[in-house]
Amino acid sequence: MSGQSSVSHSLILSDATSSAKAIAQVPSQNQSVPLKALFGSGVVLFGVVAIALGLMFRRRTQGAQTSQHASIFSSKTVFSIGVFAILIGGVSVATSLLKPASSMAGMEGMSMDDMMRVDGSANPTPVTIETIQPKPFEASVRYTGTVRPYQEVTVYPRVTGQLTEYSVYPGDVVQAGQVLARLSASELSSEVDSAIAEVEAAKSDEQAAIREQDEQRQEVARLTAEGTYLATRLDRTQKVLLNSGAIAQNEFDKQKSELTAAQASLRAAKVKVDRMAAAIAKAKANAAQAEVKVQKLKAINDYRIIASPITGTVQERLVDPGVVVQPGMGILKVQDSSKVRLQVNVPQQNLAAIQIGSPIMARLVGNAAQEVRGQVTSIFPKAGEDTRTVTVEAVVENPSRRIVAGQAVEMQIITDRKLNTVSVPQTAISEAAGKSTVWIMVGQQAQRKAVTVGLTSGDRVEITSGLQPGDQVITSGQQRLIDNAKVVAVDESGQRVASLNAETQGDARIQLVSPKDKAAMGDNQLILEVQDLKTGKPLSVEGLEVSVAMQMKNMAPMKADAEIQPAAQLGQFQVKTYLGMRGDWEISAKVKDKSHQGNSTFTINNR
Repeated sequence: MSGQSSVSHSLILSDATSSAKAIAQVPSQNQSVPLKALFGSGVVLFGVVAIALGLMFRRRTQGAQTSQHASIFSSKTVFSIGVFAILIGGVSVATSLLKPASSMAGMEGMSMDDMMRVDGSANPTPVTIETIQPKPFEASVRYTGTVRPYQEVTVYPRVTGQLTEYSVYPGDVVQAGQVLARLSASELSSEVDSAIAEVEAAKSDEQAAIREQDEQRQEVARLTAEGTYLATRLDRTQKVLLNSGAIAQNEFDKQKSELTAAQASLRAAKVKVDRMAAAIAKAKANAAQAEVKVQKLKAINDYRIIASPITGTVQERLVDPGVVVQPGMGILKVQDSSKVRLQVNVPQQNLAAIQIGSPIMARLVGNAAQEVRGQVTSIFPKAGEDTRTVTVEAVVENPSRRIVAGQAVEMQIITDRKLNTVSVPQTAISEAAGKSTVWIMVGQQAQRKAVTVGLTSGDRVEITSGLQPGDQVITSGQQRLIDNAKVVAVDESGQRVASLNAETQGDARIQLVSPKDKAAMGDNQLILEVQDLKTGKPLSVEGLEVSVAMQMKNMAPMKADAEIQPAAQLGQFQVKTYLGMRGDWEISAKVKDKSHQGNSTFTINNR
C-alpha cells in the first residue's frame, strides 16, 4: 500500500513539475507577461513545493506508529493544498496566456451595435487649413462707432398758444412746409383787427386833410384874385380920382384898408394850406405805420401755423396736444435721414494714415449682411482730452431709410492697397522666442515657420516673408501642436477634407473621386483615379495596390480587405471594402506600373 502510494505521489509530482515547465514554455503573443499569468505561475510553483514537502514528511514518519495518524493527516493536508494550488495556478495561466490574441480587447461584454458606434481610431490633431495664394490686400483699421442723422431740427413755436391739430407722430415722413400743428391764440386776431382799424382811421384823417387843403387852396386863389382887384382899384383911385379931386381922401383910405385886409387874408390862407399839407403828411405817415403794424400782426398771426422746416421723418414728440406752448419750447424733432453720418473715434496714433477721401466699408452691428461703402468726408479738428481720440466721419446715402440714427456701426477704413500680397488670418499667427510664427501642414505633419508680418486688414495680416504661395497654413487647432506632430485637415463642420489629407510621392498622384463627403458604415465602393502629377490629367497604369486600415490605440491596426478592379473611365479603379467600425480609415494606394511611380495616403471617415 505504501509502495503504491509512493508511486502515485511520484507520478503526481512528476506531472505537476512537467505542467509547470510546460506553462513556463508556452509562447506568448505579447512581449511582456501579464500580471495574471505571473500570479498563476507562482501559485503552481507553490503547489509543487507543497506536494514535495508533504511526500518527504510522510516518508520520515512511516516507522513511528504512535504518531502515524497525525503524520498521515499532516501529509494529506499539505498534499491537498499543493494539488489545489496547482489547479488554481494552472487555470489562471491558461486563461491569460493560452487564449488567442484579439484586436477587440477592452470591448468584452459590448453588444455588436455598441462596437459599431466606437470611434476606434487613434486620431491625429484636427486642424483647419488655408492654402496661401497672393491676392489683393487692403490695409485697414476697424472701429465701432455710431450713426448720426445727416440733419436734425427741433421745431419751436414762435408765439404763445395752445397746440391744436397736432396729428403727426414719430415715424411719419413730412415735407418741407407741411403743417405739423396749429396754435389757438384769439388775442392775436384781436390785435390784427385793431391795427387794421388804426390804418383805416389814419387813411380817413389823410383824406380829410386833403379835402381841407383843397378848400384852402381855392380860398387862396379867391383871395389872390380879390387882392389883385383891390390893388388895381386903389392904384387907379390914387392916380386919377384922388389927384383930380374927384374922390375924397376917406374913400381912398377905405379902399386901401380893404386891400390890406385882403392881402392879410391871402397870407393866412396860404399858411393854412401849408398847415394842411403837414397834416396830410402826418396822416399818411400814421396810415403807413398802421399798415406796417397790420402786416406785422398778420405775420405773427401766421405763426400760429407750425410747419416743418425740412423734409424728413418725425423722430420725437416733445409735448402732448392741448399744451400751451411759448417761444423757446420745443414741440417735436424732425430728421433728414436721406443721408446719415457714420462717426467713429480714432486713436491719435492711427490718425496719420487716414485722410479725407479714404474709402470706408461699414456694417451695422448685428446685421453683417448690410454693407455700406463710402469715403471719409470729415476729420474733426480736435481730439478728446479724456480719450485722446479724434472723430472721423463719413456721410453716406441712405435712400431706403434702413439705417437709423443711434445704431452701432463697425467702420473699416482703408489706409493702403496692394495688388498681390500673401496674408493669413490673425488666428494663425503665434509667438515663439519673441518672433512671429505660423504652423504649416507638410504632408500630414505640422511644422512651425518664422514669418515677418506687415500691414493689418481687419482679421488678416500681411506676411512679407516666410511663406510661399501654395503653403498650407494651419488657421485653427494649432494650440496643441508640437513640431512634426501628425495632423489632419478638417472643414468648419469638423469633417475631414480628403484632398488636403492626401500624401503623394512619385510622378503620379492618386485622387479619391468617390465618396466626396464621407464613407458609409459597412460595405463601401471607392473610386480612385490616377493622375499625372504635373498636368492633372487621368493616367493609364497597369494596376493599383490598395490597403485599408484603421489605427487603434495601444493595438495593432484594424485592417479591411480591399478588392481592386479597373473602372470604365481612364485611370480610374474601383475599390470594394468593408468598414466595420466607425472612425477614420487610412487608404494607402500605390501605382503598379513599370513606367510610372506614385503612392498616396489619405483619410476617410464613416462616422
